[in-house]
Amino acid sequence: MALLEIQDLRTTFRTDEGPVHAVDGVSLSVEAGRVLGVVGESGCGKSATATSVMGLLPRTATMSGSIRLDGRELVGASERELRGIRGAEIAMIFQDPMASLNPVMRIGWQLEEAARLHGRVPRAELRARAIEALATVGIPSPEERLRAYPHELSGGMRQRVMIAMALINRPRVLIADEPTTALDVTTQAQILELMRDLRREVDAAIVLITHDLGVVAEMCDEVAVMYGGRVVERAPVDELFARPQHPYTWGLLASLPGRNLAGERLHQIPGAPPSLRTPPPGCRFAPRCGHAMDVCRVDPAPALAPTGRGDAAAACHLDLATRDRLAALETGEGA
Repeated sequence: MALLEIQDLRTTFRTDEGPVHAVDGVSLSVEAGRVLGVVGESGCGKSATATSVMGLLPRTATMSGSIRLDGRELVGASERELRGIRGAEIAMIFQDPMASLNPVMRIGWQLEEAARLHGRVPRAELRARAIEALATVGIPSPEERLRAYPHELSGGMRQRVMIAMALINRPRVLIADEPTTALDVTTQAQILELMRDLRREVDAAIVLITHDLGVVAEMCDEVAVMYGGRVVERAPVDELFARPQHPYTWGLLASLPGRNLAGERLHQIPGAPPSLRTPPPGCRFAPRCGHAMDVCRVDPAPALAPTGRGDAAAACHLDLATRDRLAALETGEGA
């Protein structure tokens, strides 16, 4: 049974220009001890899905569908119930640490608060846990850093503080939204190892939102590719890289620098992502797809359908044989 299961999630934001359908029928699941990667361009609905799961949407948002944590329904739960879950059973590493940390509170107070909210812990133990958390994420002189304010830390150190805050209670589900942003390669490797430790020690389920396909290949068991507020492909990580089944995924993989000859321009997907306020009819990727047919531009996009290879599924009108042939050409494997 999946530890975190999302079914037909729809999140809409009200704006002066009209409703924005940021998440449009997303279904995802991740089991304990597994890592699910979620990839896609900026604005495709990855972070909106994460904040929906955490129950951190603004008042201008409406949400429907189902989000179940170990069988417990979170959609419709009271704010009191969600406060008891957030940070203890499910935690999130946010993408922008400067916007997520309180600028007028010291780092130590914010770390201690994350632990204090989920049980009566002696003051000395709170401090010890905060110091340990900072040391674990590689912050030097953690005792001194407890007294620092967010603006006194570099961007990379603020990111590590956010990670320490998310891990301090050893949650069963961790949602990591671009957790290695602004970190150097060495620190990035340390943070990924911390996530592996959490996975091993408490059998945690991890949802890793990232643009870095190298991190996906290294960390994830399964991958969900999002585009235009929807999941267009889902597959085990090895299957996705070996036999991608959606034209958008082909474009992402073809854009990897290692797949291009030296001196050549990097591949890019033409056009721009669709407006989630006025999305195009039919398949949302059709305006940018070099293999789009008339049916793609007119008929509603197909639902995710099995590809016949394990648990892989894709939402595309092209038949499987054509997809297999084009995938090798589009990603450079057939050259």
